[in-house]
Amino acid sequence: ILFLSQERVFKMPRRISEEVTRKEMIDPQLEKAGWYLRDHSKVKIEIPVDGYDAEPWNGVTDYCLYRENGEVLAVVEAKRTSTDVRLAEAQLTHYVTEIEKHQSFRPFGFLANGLEIHFVDVGIAPKREVFGFFTREDLENLLFIRQNAKPLSSIEITPAIVDRAYQHEAIRRVGETFSNGKRKALIVMATGTGKTRTTMGLIDVFMRSNQARRILFVADRDELVKQAIDDGFQEFLPNEPCARIRSWDDEGTRTQRLFAATLQTLSNVFEKFSPAYFDLIVFDEVHRSIFNRWSEVLKYFDGRMIGLTATPANYIDRDTFDMFHCFDDKPTYLYTFEQAVEDHYLVDYSLYAARTRFQQEGIKGAFLSEEERNLLIQHGQDPDEINFEGTDLEEKVTVRDMLRRQWQEIMDVCIKDPSGMTCKTIVFAMTKKHALRLKDAFYDVFPQYVDMTKVIVSDANYRDIPVKDFKKKDKPRIAISVDMLDTGVDVPEVMNLVFMKPVQSPIKLQQMLGRGTRSQAACKFLDRLPENGKKEFLVIDFWDNNFSKDAKEVVDSSLPVLVR
Repeated sequence: ILFLSQERVFKMPRRISEEVTRKEMIDPQLEKAGWYLRDHSKVKIEIPVDGYDAEPWNGVTDYCLYRENGEVLAVVEAKRTSTDVRLAEAQLTHYVTEIEKHQSFRPFGFLANGLEIHFVDVGIAPKREVFGFFTREDLENLLFIRQNAKPLSSIEITPAIVDRAYQHEAIRRVGETFSNGKRKALIVMATGTGKTRTTMGLIDVFMRSNQARRILFVADRDELVKQAIDDGFQEFLPNEPCARIRSWDDEGTRTQRLFAATLQTLSNVFEKFSPAYFDLIVFDEVHRSIFNRWSEVLKYFDGRMIGLTATPANYIDRDTFDMFHCFDDKPTYLYTFEQAVEDHYLVDYSLYAARTRFQQEGIKGAFLSEEERNLLIQHGQDPDEINFEGTDLEEKVTVRDMLRRQWQEIMDVCIKDPSGMTCKTIVFAMTKKHALRLKDAFYDVFPQYVDMTKVIVSDANYRDIPVKDFKKKDKPRIAISVDMLDTGVDVPEVMNLVFMKPVQSPIKLQQMLGRGTRSQAACKFLDRLPENGKKEFLVIDFWDNNFSKDAKEVVDSSLPVLVR
């Protein structure tokens, strides 16, 4: 029926029968998951739950999905599109419990009406909506986990991977959350307190408990993915095969157990995997902008999920808490920067307000109102990644003489090693042009310091080389970074952070401060530290950024899991 109104055409949805729903909508959805209806070794239609000679009153299944030995892996109960398929759960429960009497296990179940698909594991977990039907391989994997899984709390945490009490506590909190039926958890740990090691410890526990056989690590930056593979999987789980997911389809990766990918790559290839392909997915550095930009990826996969972030809990957006089912706005586990400093796992900083500061008044484009920030977020943009290129701000900060005077001030006050050379230093610049002019101005003033300073930006040729050199070699001592070193890259020997750009977001500011918080225990090159070792680090600020330490977090006062 068509209604015409002001150049628009509205079409009322058809009230189609169950038969048409199955043929036009559910059959193609099954075929997409590899359940080819012509292959009766995989799929049979309208099978009585007691077999072909069953009593009529006992019911007839719409679809039965079989394993290779002829046992029923799953039952699909279909309804017409106009029916709320959740109302058929009791009917499906009856079918799978009756079928269980004739084979070695209880089948899984699906409720479908062409518009929605719900997965049901009767007696094990509440039904949940899923993006699509699971493949035979997925269901075999879920059956293995159901039959062989051990309680997470029964698995001893490997001390060679995780050696700190708070890291053990984080793992146990997640285990307790999942044992209570939840499928998502959120860990908030200050930068530098070992999120990577904690994650590897968690993955190790999941694998040894047979609760996860295929695990995916996801981050929004290439450097974080490389770090997870090199410093995580290969160092702490060297015997487990791992692979990086690329934009092209590499069937060889499908034989691995550990996977890593950037969100950007995953958004291009996620439909090449079935919704239940991964048993556990870990999202690193989760923040509110990803839920607008990558929400489809997050909703597609059915595996249990863990979010990791260093963002202080009082700055975390409500969407992040909801996404990881922390509906009381409390993370599953919280370990604050203040607590880490008190426990001597991190070091605090001293703040030096530079004399040659820029004046903020009258500079266009540098600051956004909260309303403008929210508007950007709603459109999937991260307001913390502001590009100052082409604004008045860019012109203000590139006055050559001003940059020379700033370098002189930096070198006067920065922390130095016993030889008098500046310790490892990160300079946060605004744009690539700004960074290159900073480098030129440095050598104007200090031409004697050959190879002391390097520019590290995302689109430079061989960009990984200067990052590795800064981490592992004596020189360069000063890295001028545009976003590349703001988050995720660990250089424990960093003693100076220089802010030569305004940072509006307190979340971003905390992430950037995290580049200096590593303690002396994490440092491998002690000769690059000051004479007394690393007791604190120095923040040199040219922009009057808000480094307020007033926003303290309150640690959850509930008893630790092991104590309970």
